[in-house]
Amino acid sequence: MTANDRNKYSIEEINRKFNKELSMQMAGILPKGHIYDLGRPCKILLSTGFPDLTIELSSTRLEEKSRQKNHPFNLNVVYDLVLALQNPLAVLYYGDKRTSQNIIIELYYNCKCFLVGIFFLCDKSRVSIRGLFPKDTCEWLNWIVQGKALYLNKQKIQTLIDQQRINLADVIYLDLNFVESLISTFMNPV
Repeated sequence: MTANDRNKYSIEEINRKFNKELSMQMAGILPKGHIYDLGRPCKILLSTGFPDLTIELSSTRLEEKSRQKNHPFNLNVVYDLVLALQNPLAVLYYGDKRTSQNIIIELYYNCKCFLVGIFFLCDKSRVSIRGLFPKDTCEWLNWIVQGKALYLNKQKIQTLIDQQRINLADVIYLDLNFVESLISTFMNPV
């Protein structure tokens, strides 16, 4: 798909195409080495420093990530990945925020949100997903405490914090009141 073609397609159409190709991958009929086109970054991602380039995901990497020992998941849970990236819960920096960021999205597996690790390739020609796996809420909330937040959907994160309060044993090392105060005073980029 060329840049001109991409401009003709809505994010919903790109999402439908991704879901269709994902179904093909699960059925074993997607060509080897296929690269998924996940569309361009939304305004939220652009505000955190994302380059305005197509987000790509290798079908090989997706398969590898779904089979990792420490973060396995079923491929069908990443249906609508394109739409989820357009409305992130949080964007956090990882290392150098000019070259990589972690996005927490509203796709779930075993009650955990997905983390999407994005790398901006050196030549600035592509944005590539390198990591994709379910992440414990308390772990990425701790990244907010560490000052790594670039964007926060305050209302949705507050709902997740309220759910964390139900089983405080899961977040024993986190002061949820402190996390809430950090989130309430956090200023999202314009």
